Amino acid sequence: MTEDLQDRLHRLAERSAPPPREDLAATVTARHRQRRRRTASLAAVAVAVAAVGVAVPVVLRDGADPVPAVGVAAPAGGPADVLAVPTRGSLAGDAAFVEGVRRLSWADGVPGVPDPAVDERHVVFAGDVAGARWALVAGPNTVQPPPLVDDPELESDLGALGSTVVSWFTGPPGATPEQMVPQSVPHAVDPTRPLGYADTGTGAVVVVTAPGDVVEVSERPEIAADGTTSRTWVRVGAPDGVAVLDRGPSVIPQDAALRYRVLRDGTQLAMTAPDTRYAEPLPPPALDVTWARERPPAAPGDVIADGWMEDLLARTGLPADAVRFTALWAGDVPAPTVGTARMTVFSAVLPSGAVYVGTAVGVALDERDVGGYDCGSALRPAGEADGVVVALCEVSDLGAESDTLRSLVVVAPRGTASVRLLDPSGGVLSEHPLDDGVAVLAVPDRLASVETLDASAAVVEQAEPLGYALVD
Repeated sequence: MTEDLQDRLHRLAERSAPPPREDLAATVTARHRQRRRRTASLAAVAVAVAAVGVAVPVVLRDGADPVPAVGVAAPAGGPADVLAVPTRGSLAGDAAFVEGVRRLSWADGVPGVPDPAVDERHVVFAGDVAGARWALVAGPNTVQPPPLVDDPELESDLGALGSTVVSWFTGPPGATPEQMVPQSVPHAVDPTRPLGYADTGTGAVVVVTAPGDVVEVSERPEIAADGTTSRTWVRVGAPDGVAVLDRGPSVIPQDAALRYRVLRDGTQLAMTAPDTRYAEPLPPPALDVTWARERPPAAPGDVIADGWMEDLLARTGLPADAVRFTALWAGDVPAPTVGTARMTVFSAVLPSGAVYVGTAVGVALDERDVGGYDCGSALRPAGEADGVVVALCEVSDLGAESDTLRSLVVVAPRGTASVRLLDPSGGVLSEHPLDDGVAVLAVPDRLASVETLDASAAVVEQAEPLGYALVD
Protein backbone atom coordinates (compact mmCIF):
# COMPACT_ATOMS: atom_id res chain seq x y z
CA MET A 1 0.00 0.00 0.00
CA THR A 2 2.88 2.38 0.80
CA GLU A 3 4.34 1.99 -2.69
CA ASP A 4 0.93 2.54 -4.26
CA LEU A 5 0.40 5.74 -2.31
CA GLN A 6 3.92 6.94 -3.01
CA ASP A 7 3.35 6.44 -6.74
CA ARG A 8 0.03 8.27 -6.46
CA LEU A 9 1.65 11.21 -4.66
CA HIS A 10 4.30 11.45 -7.37
CA ARG A 11 1.57 11.45 -9.99
CA LEU A 12 -0.31 14.14 -8.09
CA ALA A 13 2.76 16.35 -7.98
CA GLU A 14 3.08 16.01 -11.74
CA ARG A 15 -0.66 16.39 -12.41
CA SER A 16 -1.17 19.46 -10.23
CA ALA A 17 1.18 21.41 -12.50
CA PRO A 18 0.57 21.91 -16.21
CA PRO A 19 1.73 18.70 -17.90
CA PRO A 20 4.41 18.86 -20.60
CA ARG A 21 3.33 18.37 -24.18
CA GLU A 22 3.78 14.85 -25.52
CA ASP A 23 6.23 16.12 -28.13
CA LEU A 24 8.30 17.92 -25.49
CA ALA A 25 11.30 15.62 -25.34
CA ALA A 26 12.86 17.96 -22.84
CA THR A 27 11.97 19.13 -19.37
CA VAL A 28 11.33 22.83 -19.02
CA THR A 29 13.38 23.47 -15.94
CA ALA A 30 13.21 27.15 -15.10
CA ARG A 31 11.55 30.40 -15.85
CA HIS A 32 12.77 32.17 -12.82
CA ARG A 33 13.04 35.83 -13.72
CA GLN A 34 9.56 36.46 -15.08
CA ARG A 35 7.82 34.31 -12.48
CA ARG A 36 9.63 36.11 -9.66
CA ARG A 37 8.91 39.57 -11.04
CA ARG A 38 5.32 38.71 -11.87
CA THR A 39 4.71 37.47 -8.32
CA ALA A 40 6.23 40.61 -6.86
CA SER A 41 4.07 42.79 -9.09
CA LEU A 42 0.82 41.13 -7.98
CA ALA A 43 1.11 42.69 -4.54
CA ALA A 44 1.25 46.13 -6.13
CA VAL A 45 -1.78 45.69 -8.36
CA ALA A 46 -3.93 43.92 -5.76
CA VAL A 47 -4.59 47.16 -3.92
CA ALA A 48 -5.47 48.93 -7.16
CA VAL A 49 -8.03 46.37 -8.29
CA ALA A 50 -9.63 45.95 -4.88
CA ALA A 51 -11.91 48.89 -5.54
CA VAL A 52 -12.88 47.91 -9.08
CA GLY A 53 -15.42 45.17 -8.42
CA VAL A 54 -18.07 45.16 -11.15
CA ALA A 55 -21.10 42.88 -11.17
CA VAL A 56 -21.88 41.40 -14.58
CA PRO A 57 -23.46 38.11 -15.65
CA VAL A 58 -21.28 35.03 -15.20
CA VAL A 59 -21.85 31.70 -16.87
CA LEU A 60 -22.33 29.02 -14.22
CA ARG A 61 -23.90 25.66 -14.89
CA ASP A 62 -26.62 23.75 -13.04
CA GLY A 63 -28.74 26.87 -12.66
CA ALA A 64 -26.34 28.62 -10.28
CA ASP A 65 -26.64 32.38 -10.36
CA PRO A 66 -24.26 35.08 -9.16
CA VAL A 67 -25.27 36.93 -6.02
CA PRO A 68 -26.00 40.66 -6.52
CA ALA A 69 -22.98 42.80 -5.75
CA VAL A 70 -24.80 44.86 -3.14
CA GLY A 71 -26.11 44.25 0.33
CA VAL A 72 -23.61 41.53 1.30
CA ALA A 73 -22.42 41.81 4.88
CA ALA A 74 -18.85 40.94 5.80
CA PRO A 75 -17.62 40.31 9.34
CA ALA A 76 -15.55 42.94 11.08
CA GLY A 77 -12.34 42.15 12.92
CA GLY A 78 -8.92 40.77 12.24
CA PRO A 79 -7.64 37.44 10.92
CA ALA A 80 -9.93 34.45 11.26
CA ASP A 81 -9.01 30.77 11.12
CA VAL A 82 -10.88 29.75 7.97
CA LEU A 83 -10.15 26.06 8.62
CA ALA A 84 -11.43 25.79 12.21
CA VAL A 85 -15.09 26.40 11.34
CA PRO A 86 -17.34 23.29 11.61
CA THR A 87 -17.47 21.17 8.47
CA ARG A 88 -19.22 22.91 5.58
CA GLY A 89 -20.66 21.72 2.28
CA SER A 90 -23.64 19.72 1.09
CA LEU A 91 -22.35 16.57 2.86
CA ALA A 92 -21.49 18.24 6.15
CA GLY A 93 -24.51 16.61 7.78
CA ASP A 94 -23.48 13.10 6.73
CA ALA A 95 -21.58 12.19 9.88
CA ALA A 96 -20.49 8.77 8.59
CA PHE A 97 -19.08 10.21 5.37
CA VAL A 98 -17.26 13.04 7.17
CA GLU A 99 -15.75 10.65 9.71
CA GLY A 100 -14.69 8.25 6.96
CA VAL A 101 -12.94 11.04 5.05
CA ARG A 102 -11.24 12.24 8.22
CA ARG A 103 -9.68 8.79 8.63
CA LEU A 104 -8.31 8.53 5.07
CA SER A 105 -4.56 8.09 4.89
CA TRP A 106 -2.57 11.03 3.59
CA ALA A 107 0.82 9.37 3.25
CA ASP A 108 0.78 5.92 4.89
CA GLY A 109 4.35 6.37 6.08
CA VAL A 110 5.79 7.81 2.88
CA PRO A 111 8.80 9.90 4.05
CA GLY A 112 8.48 13.66 3.79
CA VAL A 113 4.69 13.73 3.28
CA PRO A 114 2.62 15.33 6.08
CA ASP A 115 0.19 12.86 7.67
CA PRO A 116 -1.49 14.34 10.76
CA ALA A 117 -2.85 12.04 13.41
CA VAL A 118 -6.50 11.20 12.76
CA ASP A 119 -7.71 12.73 16.01
CA GLU A 120 -5.99 16.01 15.09
CA ARG A 121 -7.56 16.30 11.63
CA HIS A 122 -10.60 18.36 10.71
CA VAL A 123 -12.79 17.98 7.63
CA VAL A 124 -13.17 21.57 6.48
CA PHE A 125 -15.41 20.89 3.48
CA ALA A 126 -17.34 17.90 2.14
CA GLY A 127 -19.78 18.22 -0.71
CA ASP A 128 -21.00 17.28 -4.16
CA VAL A 129 -19.27 19.45 -6.75
CA ALA A 130 -19.89 19.36 -10.51
CA GLY A 131 -20.84 15.69 -10.56
CA ALA A 132 -18.12 14.55 -8.16
CA ARG A 133 -17.51 14.46 -4.42
CA TRP A 134 -14.90 16.74 -2.90
CA ALA A 135 -13.42 17.07 0.56
CA LEU A 136 -10.82 19.33 2.17
CA VAL A 137 -9.09 18.03 5.28
CA ALA A 138 -6.72 20.02 7.52
CA GLY A 139 -4.37 19.12 10.35
CA PRO A 140 -1.12 20.10 12.05
CA ASN A 141 2.06 19.81 10.04
CA THR A 142 3.96 16.64 10.96
CA VAL A 143 6.95 17.37 8.72
CA GLN A 144 9.68 19.82 9.61
CA PRO A 145 11.17 20.96 6.30
CA PRO A 146 14.80 21.99 6.05
CA PRO A 147 15.44 25.76 6.31
CA LEU A 148 14.70 27.64 3.12
CA VAL A 149 16.77 30.68 4.07
CA ASP A 150 19.66 31.46 6.39
CA ASP A 151 17.89 34.33 8.16
CA PRO A 152 16.48 32.83 11.41
CA GLU A 153 13.87 35.58 11.78
CA LEU A 154 12.53 35.09 8.26
CA GLU A 155 12.65 31.32 8.63
CA SER A 156 10.59 31.66 11.82
CA ASP A 157 7.94 33.55 9.85
CA LEU A 158 7.91 30.86 7.20
CA GLY A 159 7.60 28.22 9.89
CA ALA A 160 4.53 29.95 11.33
CA LEU A 161 2.89 29.76 7.93
CA GLY A 162 3.70 26.07 7.73
CA SER A 163 2.13 24.89 10.97
CA THR A 164 -1.08 23.73 9.23
CA VAL A 165 -1.35 21.39 6.25
CA VAL A 166 -4.27 20.47 4.00
CA SER A 167 -5.15 17.80 1.49
CA TRP A 168 -7.96 17.74 -1.09
CA PHE A 169 -9.77 14.48 -1.89
CA THR A 170 -12.27 13.69 -4.63
CA GLY A 171 -14.36 10.73 -5.70
CA PRO A 172 -17.01 9.79 -8.25
CA PRO A 173 -20.68 10.75 -7.83
CA GLY A 174 -22.05 9.22 -4.65
CA ALA A 175 -18.57 8.07 -3.58
CA THR A 176 -18.05 6.35 -0.27
CA PRO A 177 -15.12 7.53 1.86
CA GLU A 178 -13.11 4.54 0.63
CA GLN A 179 -13.52 5.77 -2.95
CA MET A 180 -12.15 9.23 -2.16
CA VAL A 181 -8.55 9.69 -3.31
CA PRO A 182 -6.08 12.55 -2.74
CA GLN A 183 -6.06 15.15 -5.48
CA SER A 184 -3.29 17.38 -4.18
CA VAL A 185 -0.01 16.69 -2.47
CA PRO A 186 -0.50 17.58 1.23
CA HIS A 187 1.02 21.02 1.72
CA ALA A 188 1.35 23.79 4.28
CA VAL A 189 -1.04 26.76 4.25
CA ASP A 190 -1.73 29.89 6.25
CA PRO A 191 -4.98 29.03 8.10
CA THR A 192 -6.08 32.67 8.07
CA ARG A 193 -6.02 32.85 4.26
CA PRO A 194 -8.70 31.65 1.84
CA LEU A 195 -8.10 28.44 -0.10
CA GLY A 196 -9.20 27.64 -3.63
CA TYR A 197 -9.08 24.50 -5.74
CA ALA A 198 -10.11 23.96 -9.36
CA ASP A 199 -10.44 21.04 -11.76
CA THR A 200 -10.09 21.97 -15.44
CA GLY A 201 -11.53 18.62 -16.49
CA THR A 202 -14.94 19.29 -14.94
CA GLY A 203 -14.83 23.05 -14.51
CA ALA A 204 -15.40 22.78 -10.76
CA VAL A 205 -14.03 25.50 -8.47
CA VAL A 206 -14.29 25.62 -4.68
CA VAL A 207 -13.17 28.59 -2.58
CA VAL A 208 -13.11 28.16 1.19
CA THR A 209 -12.89 31.20 3.46
CA ALA A 210 -14.47 32.47 6.68
CA PRO A 211 -18.28 32.70 6.97
CA GLY A 212 -19.47 36.13 5.90
CA ASP A 213 -16.53 36.84 3.61
CA VAL A 214 -17.32 38.04 0.11
CA VAL A 215 -16.01 35.91 -2.78
CA GLU A 216 -15.60 37.25 -6.30
CA VAL A 217 -14.26 35.51 -9.39
CA SER A 218 -12.82 36.67 -12.69
CA GLU A 219 -12.73 34.32 -15.65
CA ARG A 220 -9.75 35.86 -17.41
CA PRO A 221 -7.79 39.10 -17.86
CA GLU A 222 -9.08 41.60 -20.40
CA ILE A 223 -6.39 43.32 -22.47
CA ALA A 224 -7.57 46.52 -24.13
CA ALA A 225 -6.39 47.95 -27.44
CA ASP A 226 -4.07 50.35 -25.58
CA GLY A 227 -2.27 47.41 -23.95
CA THR A 228 -3.69 47.88 -20.47
CA THR A 229 -4.93 44.86 -18.49
CA SER A 230 -8.00 44.67 -16.26
CA ARG A 231 -10.42 42.11 -14.87
CA THR A 232 -14.16 42.01 -14.42
CA TRP A 233 -15.09 40.62 -11.01
CA VAL A 234 -18.35 38.81 -10.31
CA ARG A 235 -19.64 38.28 -6.81
CA VAL A 236 -20.75 34.69 -6.25
CA GLY A 237 -22.68 33.00 -3.50
CA ALA A 238 -20.57 31.82 -0.56
CA PRO A 239 -22.90 30.48 2.13
CA ASP A 240 -20.94 29.69 5.29
CA GLY A 241 -17.83 31.01 3.55
CA VAL A 242 -17.76 28.40 0.76
CA ALA A 243 -18.21 29.24 -2.93
CA VAL A 244 -18.85 26.30 -5.25
CA LEU A 245 -18.75 27.01 -9.00
CA ASP A 246 -19.31 24.85 -12.05
CA ARG A 247 -17.75 26.51 -15.11
CA GLY A 248 -17.94 23.48 -17.38
CA PRO A 249 -14.89 21.65 -18.80
CA SER A 250 -12.15 23.91 -20.11
CA VAL A 251 -11.25 23.69 -23.78
CA ILE A 252 -7.94 25.46 -23.18
CA PRO A 253 -4.95 23.24 -22.36
CA GLN A 254 -3.41 24.14 -18.99
CA ASP A 255 -6.09 26.80 -18.40
CA ALA A 256 -4.69 29.17 -15.80
CA ALA A 257 -6.75 32.33 -16.38
CA LEU A 258 -9.24 32.14 -13.48
CA ARG A 259 -8.63 34.28 -10.40
CA TYR A 260 -10.62 34.64 -7.20
CA ARG A 261 -10.50 37.31 -4.56
CA VAL A 262 -11.94 37.51 -1.07
CA LEU A 263 -13.03 40.62 0.82
CA ARG A 264 -13.73 40.93 4.52
CA ASP A 265 -15.24 44.09 5.96
CA GLY A 266 -14.28 45.91 2.76
CA THR A 267 -10.65 44.80 2.90
CA GLN A 268 -9.22 42.51 0.25
CA LEU A 269 -7.63 39.40 1.78
CA ALA A 270 -6.56 37.57 -1.34
CA MET A 271 -6.40 37.77 -5.10
CA THR A 272 -4.92 34.65 -6.55
CA ALA A 273 -5.35 31.61 -8.75
CA PRO A 274 -6.78 28.46 -7.17
CA ASP A 275 -4.60 25.40 -6.91
CA THR A 276 -5.50 23.48 -10.03
CA ARG A 277 -5.90 19.84 -10.97
CA TYR A 278 -5.21 19.37 -14.65
CA ALA A 279 -7.13 16.31 -15.79
CA GLU A 280 -6.08 14.20 -18.73
CA PRO A 281 -4.13 16.74 -20.79
CA LEU A 282 -5.77 18.13 -23.87
CA PRO A 283 -3.73 18.09 -27.07
CA PRO A 284 -1.49 21.15 -27.34
CA PRO A 285 -3.10 23.99 -29.26
CA ALA A 286 -2.38 24.16 -32.98
CA LEU A 287 -0.21 27.26 -33.03
CA ASP A 288 -0.27 29.02 -36.38
CA VAL A 289 3.01 30.93 -36.26
CA THR A 290 4.10 33.23 -39.09
CA TRP A 291 7.84 33.65 -39.52
CA ALA A 292 9.01 37.19 -40.22
CA ARG A 293 12.48 35.94 -41.12
CA GLU A 294 13.96 32.70 -42.36
CA ARG A 295 13.54 29.98 -39.76
CA PRO A 296 16.91 28.67 -38.49
CA PRO A 297 17.85 24.99 -38.35
CA ALA A 298 16.16 23.13 -35.51
CA ALA A 299 17.73 23.24 -32.05
CA PRO A 300 16.76 21.56 -28.74
CA GLY A 301 15.82 24.91 -27.24
CA ASP A 302 13.10 25.51 -29.85
CA VAL A 303 10.56 23.70 -27.65
CA ILE A 304 10.65 26.56 -25.16
CA ALA A 305 9.17 29.04 -27.62
CA ASP A 306 6.09 26.89 -28.23
CA GLY A 307 5.75 26.40 -24.49
CA TRP A 308 5.86 30.15 -23.84
CA MET A 309 3.22 30.80 -26.50
CA GLU A 310 1.00 28.12 -24.99
CA ASP A 311 1.59 29.69 -21.58
CA LEU A 312 0.30 33.03 -22.90
CA LEU A 313 -2.89 31.32 -24.08
CA ALA A 314 -3.27 29.62 -20.70
CA ARG A 315 -2.83 32.90 -18.78
CA THR A 316 -5.19 34.88 -21.00
CA GLY A 317 -7.80 32.11 -21.36
CA LEU A 318 -7.83 32.60 -25.12
CA PRO A 319 -8.07 29.85 -27.74
CA ALA A 320 -5.22 29.56 -30.22
CA ASP A 321 -7.31 30.77 -33.14
CA ALA A 322 -7.99 34.07 -31.35
CA VAL A 323 -4.31 35.06 -31.24
CA ARG A 324 -2.04 35.80 -34.19
CA PHE A 325 1.55 34.73 -33.43
CA THR A 326 4.61 35.90 -35.36
CA ALA A 327 8.16 34.71 -34.75
CA LEU A 328 10.08 37.94 -35.29
CA TRP A 329 13.46 36.23 -35.05
CA ALA A 330 15.07 33.05 -33.77
CA GLY A 331 18.77 32.41 -33.36
CA ASP A 332 21.53 31.57 -30.94
CA VAL A 333 22.78 33.50 -27.92
CA PRO A 334 25.81 32.70 -25.71
CA ALA A 335 25.34 30.11 -22.97
CA PRO A 336 27.80 28.45 -20.57
CA THR A 337 28.77 24.79 -20.85
CA VAL A 338 26.91 24.07 -24.08
CA GLY A 339 28.14 27.14 -25.97
CA THR A 340 24.86 28.54 -27.24
CA ALA A 341 21.16 28.63 -26.44
CA ARG A 342 18.25 29.10 -28.82
CA MET A 343 16.35 32.36 -28.44
CA THR A 344 13.03 33.24 -30.07
CA VAL A 345 11.48 36.71 -30.11
CA PHE A 346 7.78 36.61 -30.91
CA SER A 347 4.72 38.82 -31.00
CA ALA A 348 1.09 37.92 -30.37
CA VAL A 349 -1.72 40.12 -31.63
CA LEU A 350 -4.62 39.73 -29.20
CA PRO A 351 -8.35 40.07 -30.04
CA SER A 352 -8.38 43.76 -29.07
CA GLY A 353 -5.46 44.44 -31.38
CA ALA A 354 -3.03 44.90 -28.49
CA VAL A 355 0.36 43.28 -29.03
CA TYR A 356 2.17 41.03 -26.58
CA VAL A 357 5.91 40.80 -27.24
CA GLY A 358 7.65 37.81 -25.68
CA THR A 359 11.07 36.21 -25.57
CA ALA A 360 11.96 32.57 -25.02
CA VAL A 361 15.38 31.04 -24.47
CA GLY A 362 15.99 27.29 -24.36
CA VAL A 363 19.36 25.99 -23.19
CA ALA A 364 20.22 22.30 -23.53
CA LEU A 365 21.28 21.03 -20.11
CA ASP A 366 22.11 17.50 -21.25
CA GLU A 367 20.94 15.06 -23.91
CA ARG A 368 17.37 15.13 -22.59
CA ASP A 369 16.64 18.26 -20.56
CA VAL A 370 16.19 21.85 -21.66
CA GLY A 371 16.13 24.83 -19.33
CA GLY A 372 13.72 27.64 -20.15
CA TYR A 373 14.22 31.37 -19.66
CA ASP A 374 12.72 34.56 -20.90
CA CYS A 375 14.45 37.89 -21.36
CA GLY A 376 11.51 40.19 -20.87
CA SER A 377 8.10 40.90 -22.36
CA ALA A 378 5.82 43.84 -23.10
CA LEU A 379 2.23 44.72 -23.84
CA ARG A 380 2.01 47.30 -26.63
CA PRO A 381 -0.94 49.21 -28.07
CA ALA A 382 -2.63 48.05 -31.24
CA GLY A 383 -0.64 48.83 -34.35
CA GLU A 384 2.77 48.49 -32.69
CA ALA A 385 3.54 44.92 -33.72
CA ASP A 386 6.55 45.98 -35.79
CA GLY A 387 8.38 48.05 -33.17
CA VAL A 388 11.99 47.35 -32.24
CA VAL A 389 12.55 44.77 -29.50
CA VAL A 390 15.52 45.18 -27.13
CA ALA A 391 16.19 42.33 -24.71
CA LEU A 392 18.83 41.85 -22.03
CA CYS A 393 19.41 38.11 -21.60
CA GLU A 394 21.15 36.32 -18.74
CA VAL A 395 21.66 32.63 -19.45
CA SER A 396 23.09 29.91 -17.20
CA ASP A 397 22.91 26.13 -17.24
CA LEU A 398 20.87 26.27 -13.99
CA GLY A 399 23.59 24.59 -11.95
CA ALA A 400 24.57 26.06 -8.59
CA GLU A 401 28.08 26.78 -9.87
CA SER A 402 27.05 27.84 -13.36
CA ASP A 403 28.38 31.00 -14.94
CA THR A 404 25.84 33.47 -16.27
CA LEU A 405 26.41 34.96 -19.70
CA ARG A 406 24.77 38.26 -20.63
CA SER A 407 23.72 39.29 -24.12
CA LEU A 408 21.95 42.25 -25.69
CA VAL A 409 19.56 41.23 -28.46
CA VAL A 410 18.12 43.85 -30.81
CA VAL A 411 15.40 42.89 -33.29
CA ALA A 412 14.27 45.74 -35.53
CA PRO A 413 12.13 45.81 -38.69
CA ARG A 414 13.88 44.36 -41.71
CA GLY A 415 15.86 47.03 -43.58
CA THR A 416 16.98 48.81 -40.41
CA ALA A 417 20.70 49.41 -40.90
CA SER A 418 22.32 49.90 -37.51
CA VAL A 419 21.85 50.44 -33.78
CA ARG A 420 23.39 52.89 -31.33
CA LEU A 421 23.71 51.94 -27.69
CA LEU A 422 23.04 54.89 -25.37
CA ASP A 423 23.88 55.67 -21.74
CA PRO A 424 21.40 57.30 -19.31
CA SER A 425 22.32 60.80 -20.50
CA GLY A 426 21.82 59.91 -24.16
CA GLY A 427 25.51 59.61 -24.89
CA VAL A 428 26.58 57.06 -27.49
CA LEU A 429 28.34 54.04 -26.02
CA SER A 430 28.84 52.26 -29.34
CA GLU A 431 27.27 51.70 -32.75
CA HIS A 432 26.78 48.37 -34.54
CA PRO A 433 25.49 47.21 -37.91
CA LEU A 434 22.35 45.09 -38.01
CA ASP A 435 22.10 41.92 -40.04
CA ASP A 436 18.60 41.81 -41.50
CA GLY A 437 17.57 44.09 -38.63
CA VAL A 438 19.10 41.89 -35.89
CA ALA A 439 22.16 42.02 -33.65
CA VAL A 440 23.37 39.90 -30.71
CA LEU A 441 25.86 41.99 -28.74
CA ALA A 442 27.82 42.14 -25.52
CA VAL A 443 26.12 44.25 -22.86
CA PRO A 444 28.05 47.47 -22.20
CA ASP A 445 28.17 49.14 -18.80
CA ARG A 446 25.61 51.91 -18.24
CA LEU A 447 23.35 50.84 -21.11
CA ALA A 448 19.99 52.63 -20.88
CA SER A 449 18.42 52.55 -24.34
CA VAL A 450 19.12 52.09 -28.04
CA GLU A 451 18.47 54.00 -31.23
CA THR A 452 17.93 52.25 -34.54
CA LEU A 453 18.99 53.96 -37.73
CA ASP A 454 18.16 53.61 -41.41
CA ALA A 455 20.66 53.46 -44.27
CA SER A 456 21.01 57.27 -44.25
CA ALA A 457 21.88 57.24 -40.53
CA ALA A 458 18.56 58.85 -39.61
CA VAL A 459 17.10 57.72 -36.30
CA VAL A 460 14.11 55.43 -36.83
CA GLU A 461 13.18 54.54 -33.26
CA GLN A 462 14.45 54.71 -29.69
CA ALA A 463 13.66 51.92 -27.26
CA GLU A 464 14.61 50.63 -23.82
CA PRO A 465 15.22 46.98 -22.88
CA LEU A 466 12.08 44.97 -22.22
CA GLY A 467 10.63 44.80 -18.77
CA TYR A 468 8.10 42.14 -17.74
CA ALA A 469 4.47 42.45 -18.76
CA LEU A 470 1.92 41.47 -16.12
CA VAL A 471 -0.76 39.30 -17.71
CA ASP A 472 -2.68 38.03 -14.69
